[in-house]
Amino acid sequence: MWDMIRTSFREYAGTGMMTGLFLAAEIFLFVKEKNKTIRILLLYMPVLLLLLYFFPPFAAFIYTFVGDEIYYRLLWLVPVTPVLAYTAVRIWESCGGTKKWLAGAVMAATVMLSGSLVYTSPHFSRAENLYHVPQPVVDICDAISEPGVKAAFPLELVQYVRQYDPAVNMPYGREMLVERWVTEWQLQNELCTLLNVEVLDAAAIAENAREQRCLYVIFREGKTVRGSFEENDFELYQVVDGYMIYRNERFYEDWYG
Repeated sequence: MWDMIRTSFREYAGTGMMTGLFLAAEIFLFVKEKNKTIRILLLYMPVLLLLLYFFPPFAAFIYTFVGDEIYYRLLWLVPVTPVLAYTAVRIWESCGGTKKWLAGAVMAATVMLSGSLVYTSPHFSRAENLYHVPQPVVDICDAISEPGVKAAFPLELVQYVRQYDPAVNMPYGREMLVERWVTEWQLQNELCTLLNVEVLDAAAIAENAREQRCLYVIFREGKTVRGSFEENDFELYQVVDGYMIYRNERFYEDWYG
């Protein structure tokens, strides 16, 4: 349990420089801050949270309910930014004349140099549109827009669909991207599995789509397809941004004809 606590904290702390600044700010508040309310909010409460976080029996209790993937989020309750901001203002106010501006510049530079630019992370990319979702999601959702429509998307798009259009229903969602939910919780969706392999089985996909009442199935253009969608009531509706959109014509006539 102790190894899990340390590993989780190390991953949260990153380079450790912001953690060091936070601890220095707490020491400053302990020595200089006289306001009882501020001391409770920005000194005693964060320290209590950290003590609880590093207390193995408490960690074991929480772990039984949420596991190690969630436990680190307790650190989000520690008000690092308010503590640093308040401390910086106190230091700035204590300086006189031109020293204020020098102190402000030094503190700002210290914060800037204590980490790395967040946008250099591989998890960030330049927005393709005003909705901050991949452009194929926007174009595909616009193409299949129908009242109560249900569509099966490839996994690389599934987490963005309802961010853009909450009216689009799906037989599976973001839960299929969380490894723990799939492996430990045994979350399965056969249509998801069939639609996200290199060789697509048209008959099996069509059968599962009918069972789950999906009007559309969508997959990346260029994938190998075994069998024919057309022989299973699905016709090619559109090709949008490199994605094939097949529609169940029988369902479409029944629902919208």
